[in-house]
Amino acid sequence: MLKNKSTFILASGGKGTRFKGSKKPKQYLEVKSIPIFIYSLLGIEKLNFIDEIIITKNKDINEKLISDKLKKFGILKNIKIINGGKTRFESVKKAFYKSKSNNAFTIIHDAVRPNFNFNDLSKMIRLIKRFDGIIPVEKIDSTIKRIDKLNINNTVPRENLFLSQTPQIFKTQSLLDCYENNRNMNYTDESQMLEENGYKIRSYLYDKFNLKITTRNDLENFRSLIK
Repeated sequence: MLKNKSTFILASGGKGTRFKGSKKPKQYLEVKSIPIFIYSLLGIEKLNFIDEIIITKNKDINEKLISDKLKKFGILKNIKIINGGKTRFESVKKAFYKSKSNNAFTIIHDAVRPNFNFNDLSKMIRLIKRFDGIIPVEKIDSTIKRIDKLNINNTVPRENLFLSQTPQIFKTQSLLDCYENNRNMNYTDESQMLEENGYKIRSYLYDKFNLKITTRNDLENFRSLIK
């Protein structure tokens, strides 16, 4: 394997069903004349250890729409654009099998998290060591309640609770072994798949604001950040 050479998979195939008021999936909306999915790629373009990018898209999105934006904003790395599957997990798996198997690491990121500081990726990779992967997490500071049909059952201890984020980094061989030996397609993300199959995943406390754009309020928050 090439030392630290990495594949970057951008999951950009969502339809944005929870995002109201737009016919276009939210990752293609523009903020300051830049499509949301492009923000992540602008950060990735500067990193020399990432030598290929694979973008998953919904089959209803014209590939030319994406390729034209890549050219416009100078995203020049080796890029493949593929149709995703029915779920995010299926889409990422399809992208993985289109990637270079000799790259040491595979990085998976959601297109709707446009303001991650990608300079942290080098540090995250250095921290993997004996682990099979590493994921950014955010500490939960709010009180957590378990509710059943509006009835508050109890308060959940929050000391060891964190929110999972992307980008998530995995040793390519570990990810391949897990895909090859596991046929379950019901995982919420690749980290869960590795965790539940005995692989070791390290957490990386990310104390910056890693916004995920899910609702229109999230989009307005991102607009405010960019200002």
